Amino acid sequence: MTPAAILSRLGAAILMAAFALLLWPSQFTFAAASFIGTAIGLVVLYVSIDGRDQMRMSWLLATALLLGYDGGSVSTYLNASSAQEFAILTKDRPIELICSALALVHVVCGLLLLVGRWESAASRPIASTTTDGWFPMLLACGSLILILLGYVFGDLGYMGIQTDETGRVSVIGAAASLVEGPLAGVAGYLTARARRPMSRLFYAVVIMLVTLAVVPTGRRAILLVLLLATIGFALGGGLRRLTLGQKAAAVAIGGVFAYVFGSYFFALRLATWELGNTAPLSDQLWLAVEFMLSPSLKDRFSTLLYDNVRERTFVIGYLADLIEAVGKSGPLHGEALQYYLRLCIPSVLDPNKDEIIAYQMVETLVHPKLGLPVNDEANTILTDGVTDFGIAGAFLYAGGLVTLMRAAIWAIQRIRSPVTMMFGTFTVISLILKPELTLDEYLVPLRNLAALIPLMWVAEALPSSRSTSASTAAPRRLPVQWPLRGGR
Repeated sequence: MTPAAILSRLGAAILMAAFALLLWPSQFTFAAASFIGTAIGLVVLYVSIDGRDQMRMSWLLATALLLGYDGGSVSTYLNASSAQEFAILTKDRPIELICSALALVHVVCGLLLLVGRWESAASRPIASTTTDGWFPMLLACGSLILILLGYVFGDLGYMGIQTDETGRVSVIGAAASLVEGPLAGVAGYLTARARRPMSRLFYAVVIMLVTLAVVPTGRRAILLVLLLATIGFALGGGLRRLTLGQKAAAVAIGGVFAYVFGSYFFALRLATWELGNTAPLSDQLWLAVEFMLSPSLKDRFSTLLYDNVRERTFVIGYLADLIEAVGKSGPLHGEALQYYLRLCIPSVLDPNKDEIIAYQMVETLVHPKLGLPVNDEANTILTDGVTDFGIAGAFLYAGGLVTLMRAAIWAIQRIRSPVTMMFGTFTVISLILKPELTLDEYLVPLRNLAALIPLMWVAEALPSSRSTSASTAAPRRLPVQWPLRGGR
């Protein structure tokens, strides 16, 4: 059976789980469906990575949503010692409500898995690319320097990109944040495909440095960089050279690494609470180390980390709240979409953009209209869709996002410069694998990528065009300047 057929059957299975949630809403059904969704998400992810020509945008979006919503629900359920404590962790939301919210996620993801078999693989052009020269090394060094400058100038810091007093993002901050994920993918690919051992070592070090650089950004950023490096390594043929035991050991090492640095990020969050957001990042980093290693602070840190893992992973709760609120007050009919589109327009083209920036987050705009408290919540493409157009909006926005990302992949892969094409493709893959993004957080990086790609293409293509011109010019001069002896 082909991978496409397997994932289509898994799509049908997740649809059946959705119907069970709607017909028999209970805590047991919710837990069982969450385990099923998490397992299917992991299978889809494995198939997408291990099969070098099986990576579809629709499958990756389904993976991100299943692991985000179902995986988070499983984490909350396993960390609850009883049914009563689980109800407390879910803030006593009606079980029918959270079951219906999870059913919506399953129906959307089931359809994505079913239609994905007709989508062309985004990874096929990368898997057939061979390149190992000066340009990818220059790209890696330049990107690392850019990330370093982002931290030096304060454009990167705790939770990623830093904004100024007016809420705007600097060019260095935006560019540094953009290159982190795709750089890990390109470095992973070249770790597997580089011809020289020193080149492979160089790209492995690049992966380590990028991973360390995203630690202050968040736990999901750490996992994403490791995942993109793994995808790149797999597309380069590296996984196929490993035995099953070696793969298991690599997963275990990566899991330990992600756990340690994920815990360190939470310690950094505590340090930020203690010192304030305006404290230097170096002070926050050192206090975070003390939280993890100091005997006097270790117990407090462990308790707070455990509570954080139990509560913050239940992201399905916000989707449930939106479904209930929209059912009472009605959707906003595109107001959130208009807000996101205006965020994507450069300030020079929108003189009144300060009015939009002043909201700081979409919840400030939409929650008062929906009767919800203004809090920072776990937004996804599904919450954006439900906010604007109700249940139908979840399907509309998910389908629109897949179409947009597929179109971006198509345009990028028309480029014949292999490293530029690879970098752009990994950028789109990194975006689709992030579950907790609002629509503007997809659109703005694509806008920035559209400005960056031509510069990369020129930088990569110009030297090769010169060498091609030189090689084609030499044979035309040969008969004139150096006639063959046999011709006399």
